[in-house]
Amino acid sequence: MGLIAFFLVTLFVYFWLPVRGGLKTFLLVLIMVSGWLSIFELVSILEARPWVIAPILIIVGSVIWKVQRDRKRELKKSV
Repeated sequence: MGLIAFFLVTLFVYFWLPVRGGLKTFLLVLIMVSGWLSIFELVSILEARPWVIAPILIIVGSVIWKVQRDRKRELKKSV
């Protein structure tokens, strides 16, 4: 979990604080490396606790369903 927190902190510093020059490049490299390693950490968490993925899948599925439904309604209104 520490790696994910490090990724989020560096992401916050990179986008919301005024950083210039070489430090900004260094932060970008840290974000890329820690983000890549965070993917593996998330996968290991989901392998250890598969019940964690169910609510995430429900939320993602409902968002996709709502977007598709809204597009169909908008398309029907325009015709």
